[in-house]
Amino acid sequence: MVQFRHGDQEPPKASGPTGHRVTPKRNIRLGATWDRAEELGRQLAELRGEKFSMTAYVEEALRRENARIERELRRSGNA
Repeated sequence: MVQFRHGDQEPPKASGPTGHRVTPKRNIRLGATWDRAEELGRQLAELRGEKFSMTAYVEEALRRENARIERELRRSGNA
């Protein structure tokens, strides 16, 4: 998989009505990482008897990562 950096040519658009496997905000291809997250999230929701939402899954993952970074910054005195 080719990684694109700032200034490089943008990745090609995904086909399909929703741009499958492309984030809507930044047009970043996530590929296997996204697919694995979706698979695990669906399995957990099924186990819990809940409805799965990839949007909710991603929002929760980002919230947790932001909290982790904020804690680390506070510990280092940079927050």
